[in-house]
Amino acid sequence: MTIKPARPRLALSIGVIGHRPNRLPEAARAGVEARIDALLATLRQAMDAAHARYAGVLSEAPSSLTMISALAEGADRMAARSALRNGLALDVPLPFAVDDYEKDFADAASRAEYRSLLDQAARCLVLPGNYDAARRDYEPVGHVILDHADIILAVWDGGASGGRGGTTELLERAAAMDLPILHVDAADAEPPRLLWAGLADHPVSGAKLDDIPSAPPAEVLGTLVDNIVRPPIERVEQDKLVRFLDDCWQRLNWRIEMPLTLAMFGLRRFRRTDFLAPAPSVIRREIDAVVPSSPPDSADPNARHFDTVADAYGAADSLATRYAQKFRGASVTTFFFSALAVVVAALALVGQQLFDWEDWPLATLQIALVALVLVNTAIVRRHDWHGRWRESREVAERLRVAIPLWLLGETAEDATGAEPNWPAWYARAHLRALGLWSGSLDRPRLEAVRQALIALVEGQCAYHTGTAALMVRIEHRLLTIGNVLFALTLLLGAVALVIALLGIDLPFSWNYVLVGITAALPALGSATFGIRLIGDFEGAAERSSRTAAHLGAIGQALRGDRPDLAVLRSRANALADAMLGDVSHWRMATETRKLVAPV
Repeated sequence: MTIKPARPRLALSIGVIGHRPNRLPEAARAGVEARIDALLATLRQAMDAAHARYAGVLSEAPSSLTMISALAEGADRMAARSALRNGLALDVPLPFAVDDYEKDFADAASRAEYRSLLDQAARCLVLPGNYDAARRDYEPVGHVILDHADIILAVWDGGASGGRGGTTELLERAAAMDLPILHVDAADAEPPRLLWAGLADHPVSGAKLDDIPSAPPAEVLGTLVDNIVRPPIERVEQDKLVRFLDDCWQRLNWRIEMPLTLAMFGLRRFRRTDFLAPAPSVIRREIDAVVPSSPPDSADPNARHFDTVADAYGAADSLATRYAQKFRGASVTTFFFSALAVVVAALALVGQQLFDWEDWPLATLQIALVALVLVNTAIVRRHDWHGRWRESREVAERLRVAIPLWLLGETAEDATGAEPNWPAWYARAHLRALGLWSGSLDRPRLEAVRQALIALVEGQCAYHTGTAALMVRIEHRLLTIGNVLFALTLLLGAVALVIALLGIDLPFSWNYVLVGITAALPALGSATFGIRLIGDFEGAAERSSRTAAHLGAIGQALRGDRPDLAVLRSRANALADAMLGDVSHWRMATETRKLVAPV
């Protein structure tokens, strides 16, 4: 069975922010809605063109456009109706429980439309707002829209906000986040404009709303969509992405040198999984376990896209594990065979003098060992096992940390615009297709997420604690062996010096034995130091120890937390920062540790 990493579906979300009916002239409403229809049609064309352009790295599924609307009267409803008319999916974040929010709408027709649109929504996220509070808070739902949208659709009259979390305030926040804004004039007096920092020759991040350059949407929407969804433009990154997508899971992992070395040194037992790799469907259970109770079932609106992300995680994690073992195994083989070639040369010298051996058998063996070192190193570099290990691990960790945030109605913090490297693009594309989590973030649900976060943190903390301990043992064992070998060399050298100073005549053949041993021991000692250098065991131990301590503090805080949305989002973001920070530091530390032949 061929199992390859899942290709992401091309997806884009538009979040609507706009006025309620009191700031939408009744005579202009039909025109505004027609403007929205035209913009969505243009976006659809741009998405279809992007899908055809990048078909080689995308899922065959049709491109997905989603409107995110809170269904308030006015602009929210206009955008929702337009989305459904134009074949877009509708995602609905609500500030309060469904029945409570309905009380905002005074007349029966408005309430009926609210229910009708809600029934047609693909997903609905219900925030735990208190409708009975002295001052109802609508601001969080606006932040959800900004957090999930790739483009903001603003139905705006250009005036100030009517209150906290109002249209203008949210648009200023969108501008600070560098989100492109499609501005539709609320009075339909002016044609729509695209406000986008990317229109400038030298874009300024976090610009004020009034300072963002603008252009007619028809002229630049295609460029905008391409900028958001395109894979990295550098050819080397594109080639690596294609290579990843074409990679297949392999049951057998024949590079078992490192696990065998660890077992030989008594550092850990050889495991079945060192030779027989678990399937991605087994590995993805780590992600399934983060979803409280069970993964979404087939009737759940979250199910299909969640399964794709979980499968992508399983494939990336399995590839990272395979290439880590291949690279480490090749490193052990390279340094061991290099040292063994020196030992064979020394043995040939001794054997020739003591036993009158013929030269050609050991000379042939030495040539074969050197050739194996060169071929082994060339294979590692040709197939880029080191790079594939780093990149696959980054993909897996980006997807792993995103799931807890998704369950809390938030996305992993990331820069807007095009991604410069393929692992970030690939993870982001999958998460964009994941969309809004559908469900109610009530107290029982938040408590379930809190428990899932605790379990995830505990699992990762145990992993990093165990890894740190193992890395320390490996480092100490290799250092000890290397030091012993060099110390023996020094001792034998001192013995030879004393013998020479005392004028003791050894049999001629024993001089060759001494020379052979003092040549072989440092070669073996150098091999242990080479393995330590490439393996970076000491650095790995320090990084894992720091990460374990950070995760332990997050876990301790979670155990004392109440099931509060803001608190849990803060903890989930801290968890993401800790885990991605660990990957970033590891990647920086290992990028230059490339395997070269020490001959």
